Amino acid sequence: MSDLEKLPLLLENLELMKEDSKDALQLFDNIIAYISNAENTDSIDTIQYSKEVAPFLGCNIVEVETKAAEVLAELCKAEAPRASLSNNQVIAPLVKLLSSPLPETRNQACRAIANICFDNNDGRNCVFSCNGLADIVEVLRMSAFPDSDTRLRTNAVGCLLNVIMSQDQLYPKVLEMGVMEILCDLLTYGISTKQEEETAVHIFVILGLLTDTGSSVCISEKLCGVTVNILSESANGELSELCVELLHSQAENEDVRLHLAKAGLCELLIELLEKHGRLADDDETRNLLKMACDLIVTILNGDASMELAYNNGKGRVFEGLYQWLSSTDDDLQVTAVLAMANFARTDKHCIQMVNQGVSKQLLASLTQNNTSDAKIRLQHALLGALRNLVIPAENKVIVLQQGLFQAIYPMFSIPTFPVVFKLLGTLRMVIDGQPEAASELGKKEEVISKLVEWCTTDDHPGVQGEANRLLAWIIKNSRDREVIGKIVTCGGIECLVKMTQSEFVVMQAEAFLALHLTGAIRGQDAEPSLIKANIGEVITKFLSVTPQREVFHNLLAFIGQIIDSADMRKHLCEAGVPKALYSAILTDSLSDLRDQVSRLASLIDPTG
Repeated sequence: MSDLEKLPLLLENLELMKEDSKDALQLFDNIIAYISNAENTDSIDTIQYSKEVAPFLGCNIVEVETKAAEVLAELCKAEAPRASLSNNQVIAPLVKLLSSPLPETRNQACRAIANICFDNNDGRNCVFSCNGLADIVEVLRMSAFPDSDTRLRTNAVGCLLNVIMSQDQLYPKVLEMGVMEILCDLLTYGISTKQEEETAVHIFVILGLLTDTGSSVCISEKLCGVTVNILSESANGELSELCVELLHSQAENEDVRLHLAKAGLCELLIELLEKHGRLADDDETRNLLKMACDLIVTILNGDASMELAYNNGKGRVFEGLYQWLSSTDDDLQVTAVLAMANFARTDKHCIQMVNQGVSKQLLASLTQNNTSDAKIRLQHALLGALRNLVIPAENKVIVLQQGLFQAIYPMFSIPTFPVVFKLLGTLRMVIDGQPEAASELGKKEEVISKLVEWCTTDDHPGVQGEANRLLAWIIKNSRDREVIGKIVTCGGIECLVKMTQSEFVVMQAEAFLALHLTGAIRGQDAEPSLIKANIGEVITKFLSVTPQREVFHNLLAFIGQIIDSADMRKHLCEAGVPKALYSAILTDSLSDLRDQVSRLASLIDPTG
């Protein structure tokens, strides 16, 4: 008679088994040995074995129930018996065993439930209907005690993972049970053994599930620190990737960024990337490297975390990333450039960084990558960083002397709009308050022609807006007759007239100021373009809605400048500008300007 055939006889003699369970335990050990033997795999009917073993879960002999759970755990490593065991007659006794005072009983119950529920929603639903989730969490909590069996930790974590996998609706309840805090405690034991490493992998999978719920779940400062420690110790690629993925998903939160900066994550990532980056020669490893790089930049997006990493220009993070500016690895170099843009968020930092040679490094890279053949990501990053660096007035002259224009001029032939957008923003910022620079830029006819072309593009609203603004800023900052003449000749006046119709108040104000200066410096030359652009109708339509005070002041100055011309007066009068001006000052916010408006209106139309 086989061991399997003896099982029903044992159940028939349950009272004898209660008095002496030695034979039953030996029988189960024999069965475990048999089914664990790889040579017997094909000959074992796992469903039949499960059917015969499962009834022992209710025999009320804890040693036998423990062995029965162990046998089921072994059997359910295969898929076949899981469905037949997914019922309350099996699951309820297993859940009950989770409350046993015996660690081995809890251990085997966790294993059996975990293996039954692997990729099996019917099994999971049985656990939930038996209120088993709370018992699993309680075992997990107990396993976090220092004197707990490490096998129980591993199996309790595995059990929780298999039970809650794909059960998104349960994650809020799991979080309320304090599972993240328990998992954090478990991670503090480190990963010095293979078993602890395996447990850590499962823990980070669970953390990934719980934090990826679309809710505002944030990991604690303690968990941030523990995760950074695990990442520093890990030699396991899967575990490292899970750590980085969790931190990457959480780093958009300002508090988490600061926790990670304090925990030394950026320093660690720089060290790891320098050590292993050259080995990232397959897609999977390269994607992990890119995620780590992105994580560094994201942490530096936070003001407090950026300040911590910068440390007055002497921080290990800043110094490490500065070295990457000349890296031959594209991802590391782009990361460094993006980081420099993040560090350059205060005037103090910008001035220090230019003095330390950051702008020289950026310009050297830009000079080597200023054609349409260069990588767009790098160009975009370089221009963004340079734009930030030239915000302080004292930096503008230095960076211009270092060759900013010379590095940028070839980029006017680049057709990539995201790069063009950054290019225009950088130029606009560097000429602010710099008459010579604005004049140099404005005297290049090819630059003005290209700006006028971009002013009319409908393919990228951002480029259209920045091109118009740069045109207006060239006029405002240069106030140069030759420059304004080129802008008139190249069709820039029509662009500025259209710019007055922008939805953004700042652009309206800039457009009218530029038109005012144009009228003052090259009014006669600009007149045909103004009339062609129907400036009178544009003004009338603009005044149909009460304008902002600053914009209205600029508009009045512009009108006052151009009405010396009889043709312009006639054009404005026919367009109904005087009436529109009177309507504008009916509002209380502009009522104090009535005398000025009345004088202008009477000059436009003396008969009015």
